[in-house]
Amino acid sequence: MNKPILDRRGFLAASGAFVLSFTVTPPVHAQTGAPASPWTAYLTVSPTGRVALLSPTTEMGQGTHTAHAAIVADEMGVPLTIVTVDTALPSDPFRRGGAMGSGGSWGVRGWYDALRKVGADARASLIAAASEKAGAPAAEVTLDDGRFLRAGKPLAVTLGEAAALAAQRPVVAGTLRDPKRFKYVGKETPRVDVPAKVRGEPVFSQDFTRPGMVYACAVLSPVYRGELDRFDDAETLKVKGVEQVVPIPGGAAVVAKSQWAAMKGAAALKVTWKATPHDGLTSARISAAMHAGLARDAEAIVGKAEGDAAAALAGAAKVVEADYEVPYLSHAPMEPWSITVEPTADGGLEIWGPFQTQDRNRNTAAKVSGLPVEKITLHTLLLGGGYGRRLGDDGTPGGVAVAMAIRKPVKVFWRREDETGQGWYRPAQVARLRAGLDKAGKVVALHVRTAGPSMRDSFSPGGLKQGEIDGSSVQTLTDTLYKTGAYRVDWVRTDQPVPMAPWRAVGATQNGYFMEAFLDEVARAAGKDPVALRRELLADNPRALKVIDEAARAGDWGKPLPKGRARGFAFVASYGSLCAQVVEASIENGEARVHRVTCALDCAKVVTPDGARNQVEGGVIQSLSTALFEGIEIADGRAQNTNFDGYRLLRINEAPARIDTVFIENDQTIGGVGEPPVPPATPALVNALVALTGKPIRKLPIGASLAG
Repeated sequence: MNKPILDRRGFLAASGAFVLSFTVTPPVHAQTGAPASPWTAYLTVSPTGRVALLSPTTEMGQGTHTAHAAIVADEMGVPLTIVTVDTALPSDPFRRGGAMGSGGSWGVRGWYDALRKVGADARASLIAAASEKAGAPAAEVTLDDGRFLRAGKPLAVTLGEAAALAAQRPVVAGTLRDPKRFKYVGKETPRVDVPAKVRGEPVFSQDFTRPGMVYACAVLSPVYRGELDRFDDAETLKVKGVEQVVPIPGGAAVVAKSQWAAMKGAAALKVTWKATPHDGLTSARISAAMHAGLARDAEAIVGKAEGDAAAALAGAAKVVEADYEVPYLSHAPMEPWSITVEPTADGGLEIWGPFQTQDRNRNTAAKVSGLPVEKITLHTLLLGGGYGRRLGDDGTPGGVAVAMAIRKPVKVFWRREDETGQGWYRPAQVARLRAGLDKAGKVVALHVRTAGPSMRDSFSPGGLKQGEIDGSSVQTLTDTLYKTGAYRVDWVRTDQPVPMAPWRAVGATQNGYFMEAFLDEVARAAGKDPVALRRELLADNPRALKVIDEAARAGDWGKPLPKGRARGFAFVASYGSLCAQVVEASIENGEARVHRVTCALDCAKVVTPDGARNQVEGGVIQSLSTALFEGIEIADGRAQNTNFDGYRLLRINEAPARIDTVFIENDQTIGGVGEPPVPPATPALVNALVALTGKPIRKLPIGASLAG
């Protein structure tokens, strides 16, 4: 399974370090069944005894690099403090599925086994080298805490000396350590990146500078997919420090000696935009188009069909039916887009930015500049928030266009209004769910139809063939663990010109809300407890039942509450993990208030508990924020709420006072942690509020439903 893929000796001759590079073929994708491409890990032990891992993953605050360092340190038997992890330059060994990128909660689960293997081989190779130098049998030598030991006594060989020797010899295949010996994996391992962040040392994209660099403030069309017609820069050029105005795709950029001058110049620029066919687009029109799509049977593309759902519904003793709707959502990262581009002496470009998809951005830079992709060198900086926003490449064309025009280093940046106003968003979507019950209240049929635009085709135009279903539009519906008798899922495509991209947990968020809010309606119609109904639908799945039971136990499901409070429950399986949550909420002065959230997460293996808890807590809070407040409002073909005064986020004083997390570990395939906690929080909150008011909440954000 594992084999060296580089000319290691050639590399070592130049570096003097001990380097391991291995490809690992992962298992078939758990959710889609698609075969996965090989991954590669690079591990270097320098002559000074430092261990460095080059990783294809982007660190965007989720703690992936800490988890990688912990895995390597434990398998090698070295202190965590001597291991560093950096994001690699895009190159073939780091590509998965033909491209280098981070997403889908693959950062740890995708690399856990590979990193263990590389660490084990590194340990075996270093021990072999140290044993040879010390004249000791390798079988009697261990590597612990970075020291070579024989019978508990240190050998007179350092890690760096062993690395230099190992670099001249073939790699020795190692055996994985017993996890009981781990000092970091599964323990309260501190984040490796936090101390430097506390000292203010890391460089984010907005902070990055180059010698002789100028700044360029983008002025983008407020209308989606709009283009520049002409501009008048007379007033802009009067601003001190402004040098020139450069047309870029979708608008113009004001180039200046300082960021402030560029922003002042942008505010003074008079721009005329070309008319578009959707200048009159509104949220109401988009909503009407999606709801009309629900009735277009002939256009429905089937995602899954088990049994004859239509016949089963026709013969049911009772049918429960409801329509649901969610709006477009902004990723709303704290750091707006910026990218630094520098023309190089050999005619190429060097680029620095907050990238999740390195190859996508590199290829876009090549296309815009007209240069061969080999002439583009792309560096990944730390991200000031991602949630899927940095999967895109929409900031790259403008950056490259300005650099090519002025032929000197330039940072092209977006203002907050452009970051929010130009998307790319999680798609708006509607769903109609119909469940059939028999006379005993047992679910015998379920038909779920969603309707909305194709996120996939918007993110990668032309990527979705005619008649093909967009997997994100039915995510967690086609592979649901619930057994409902006859079951059908289909989707009606109703495209709009609004740009879209994957948003944290992607389609699992809206579809999790649709399914879990509806199941509570079904439970009420059947006269059943919501948790009992879910247990009934998961009766043949012991793993799911354990998650349900742990959440209900830890969340005090069924226990008395103070007057005016209620609990809601939801369960969603996504990204290889199973997650159930209990939300305890009340309504105060007409607004929802969340007091406590309990989360049970089965991800099979927790590598860094503190980091995993942070992911759960962040995911819960982000989900509650979207449920209560978030949604892009569209009129005149453009977003109306483009800053944090209009695009409302959950505030610190509105966050739950208590979020409890229960991790469930087992010998199943390791699952994701970053995204699975997001989908259940919204429907669990909705179900708690419905329990309080008796009024269904079928449209988000919640505020309007409560007011109505």
